[in-house]
Amino acid sequence: MVDTMTKRTFGLLILLALCIPLFAQDDAYYKAIQKGSSTPIELKQFKKMEEKALKDYSKPETYEELANVFGNTTERVWGVIYGEVYCNISSDAEKNKDTGAKIFQLYADALTKNGDQLSISLTKNAQMSGTRLPFESQYEINFLMVTAVFKIDPIPMTIQKLSNIRKNLINIWGQKKFPKTELIRRQEAILAAGHFEAYNYWLFRGAQAEEYNDWLKSHKDQYEAWMDWHSKNKFTIEKPDFQRRYLIKNF
Repeated sequence: MVDTMTKRTFGLLILLALCIPLFAQDDAYYKAIQKGSSTPIELKQFKKMEEKALKDYSKPETYEELANVFGNTTERVWGVIYGEVYCNISSDAEKNKDTGAKIFQLYADALTKNGDQLSISLTKNAQMSGTRLPFESQYEINFLMVTAVFKIDPIPMTIQKLSNIRKNLINIWGQKKFPKTELIRRQEAILAAGHFEAYNYWLFRGAQAEEYNDWLKSHKDQYEAWMDWHSKNKFTIEKPDFQRRYLIKNF
């Protein structure tokens, strides 16, 4: 069971999420999420980038750019989502490795611990389009919940710990019947095929080289089975239902 302090944390998160202001104009949103950023980009350029991504949703470079930009904002949730999509559709092994390392670091930096209390910061300026809790807030709250419920200590973060958190998040997402995106369906397929642990070690290999190499020594067959499945089950994007601009309109 979740302890009282953790319950208070979830309650506060939900309250804060419901009170998040709706930025009626794109410029206000882009300005808010880049507050404090060391590498802000022009607001019109940001908008143009997202609009282009919604149109060219099958191109890998679309998500590499979005992952890098959102990773330097308050909305790191989009950095990890777009980064993972990029790694699944790109054939550039070195860029995949670098992008995976950035995703890992975004997750690791988002989770903090003070005594027994966990906190998370994947979104601060979620944009609402109706009365439903925004997608990014749902993602953040449930990511924190599974970390606490399954008693996973994120300090220090490891590939194995992050893999366990993400696996339980996928299960919770399905149980709660939240809207499934192309990426979530991809993750479910990998999990159902029995390759989720190997997938995570492949995805985050650039972040924790020593842990990855140690794991690989005793899981070579498992890793090769994942790579074989990956080569035979290419990730194709039928619609951009995981993009922020798509979800703000349809979620």
